[in-house]
Amino acid sequence: MQGKYIIFTGVLIFFFGMATSVMAQTDPIIEGSDIRPLTASGSIGIKANGYTASGIDNRRAPASLQTNANLNFSLFGLSSGLSLLYSTDQTGLRQNMNNLSFNASWEWITVQAGSVSPSFSDYGLNGTTIRGGYVTATPGNWLVEVSGGQARRKVEFQVDDGFRDPAYERWTAAAKLGYGGENNSHFYLSSHYSIDKVSDLKSGTNTLEVTPEENLTLTPDAQLALFDGVFTVSSQVTVSAYTRDLNSAALPIGSAGIPSFVDNIFRPRTSSRINYAGQAGANLNLENFGLQVGYERIQPGFRSLGIGRMRDDQQEILIAPSARLLDNRLSLQGSLTLGRDNLLGTRLQTRKNTSVGTNAQYQLTDMIMLSANYNLMVNDFSSSAAADSLQQAGLGQMQVSHTFMLQPNFTVRQGDLMHNFGVSGSYFKMDNEFKGSANPGQNNFSSDTYSGSLNYSLTFPSGFSVNAMGNYLVYNSARTDNKTLGANAGASYSFFENKLSMNLNLGFNQNTNELDRSDQNLGNTVFKTQQLMVNLSSNYRVYEKGSLSLSLRSRTNNALEGAGTKYTELEGTINFQHRF
Repeated sequence: MQGKYIIFTGVLIFFFGMATSVMAQTDPIIEGSDIRPLTASGSIGIKANGYTASGIDNRRAPASLQTNANLNFSLFGLSSGLSLLYSTDQTGLRQNMNNLSFNASWEWITVQAGSVSPSFSDYGLNGTTIRGGYVTATPGNWLVEVSGGQARRKVEFQVDDGFRDPAYERWTAAAKLGYGGENNSHFYLSSHYSIDKVSDLKSGTNTLEVTPEENLTLTPDAQLALFDGVFTVSSQVTVSAYTRDLNSAALPIGSAGIPSFVDNIFRPRTSSRINYAGQAGANLNLENFGLQVGYERIQPGFRSLGIGRMRDDQQEILIAPSARLLDNRLSLQGSLTLGRDNLLGTRLQTRKNTSVGTNAQYQLTDMIMLSANYNLMVNDFSSSAAADSLQQAGLGQMQVSHTFMLQPNFTVRQGDLMHNFGVSGSYFKMDNEFKGSANPGQNNFSSDTYSGSLNYSLTFPSGFSVNAMGNYLVYNSARTDNKTLGANAGASYSFFENKLSMNLNLGFNQNTNELDRSDQNLGNTVFKTQQLMVNLSSNYRVYEKGSLSLSLRSRTNNALEGAGTKYTELEGTINFQHRF
């Protein structure tokens, strides 16, 4: 094994040594474009690792050697990469050539091919990976975008190599046309079409029902910027025609509210539905005051095959004011969000949520900054009359949480020395109440969490710095009390004109958890553990593109009270990396 490793390492060094000798061509082959004959970059590294543990089984091999190499190149706009890894602790050689792509720009035209992820609208085509192409053109203030390709490969039902949901092969095409800038006044119209290739999937016992789908979306996107952008209004709505099963019966032309001209692209069926999702907003930005308002609604049952999983049946109203006072020394921000689901009133439970957030920052002096935050979250789950008639009133629930945080920060300059002090304190309260249950108060839950931290750092002009931090947390609830105490201290220094850097960090953590088991006639149970950590790392720049690093890590866990395991881990790593 070691002989094979040495031979493989030599081959890698020779191969990537040849790659580094190839000079990247910086002159484009077409004037006004970014297409170049060849560009290449990457790295090669050799790493040795040692590990030992006492008190527990080893989590990894006692010793290992690893060689890795990465190469990224572009040849006349065709981009790809190569990743190689060989380790005495792993299965052997692994490589990946699945990132072949083409990317080129010429004046106002950009062309991409391979795996692309275009984003035409928030609810139409947004981030879906397509194996195909993407073209965007921006002549003047116009915008034209076109994309298409395979969005999903066919997946057969299988149980041998790990379960995966079967899927039909899916193809996607999209286009966008508009005028204006994204951050200025504009009007865009985009459309996206996805269809599964109807074919028989091999099925197995207890397979999930999978049907071929089809989807057509149309999205107008408009924005009006007035008074040099001081006031902006915008709107974006996506209408989606979605067919759940292409094997369902086709409907006569003009049925289901779909215009007849659409039939040439999208044929309505018994499983077809039309739905919409959209948002509208306004933004006011004055010299010392700002206000943002917004509304979003996603209809129940809205589906778009151009995006990933999306939560439907919800709406949200946002109001977010902000102000800058006292020569911008005082900054105030706030937000109010009102949301709900069950928009059509057809579900057994309705969730209404209210969120209030406030933030204040005050620059008291050039050396003192004070920050304060308060957040309120209310989730109200109410059961419908139908649920109450079915004696399911336990669906009602109220969750209320309060969060307070205060963070003063002090910076003191003493000659060439820089002192920084940070203090943080927070309080979090959570109440959970079940309404209308058979036993009121039985499952109610309430908790309080107090936390505080103190940190200090000192920086010398020579490059030497030290830092220290301590934190304390207390959590109380009806059945559990938890206390956590932690501390960290570290130092770093750079030598030889920053060619060599060294870092040392020491850590301590102690956790005490008291569990009330009186309902089980077991009294209170206490678990108390303690951890000690030491980390030492250094990095030396051997030459401009080559570096040698060393790291040592130690962790000790002690069970001071109650069940637990006492163990110690030691690990050391040395790594050489060359970049080109």
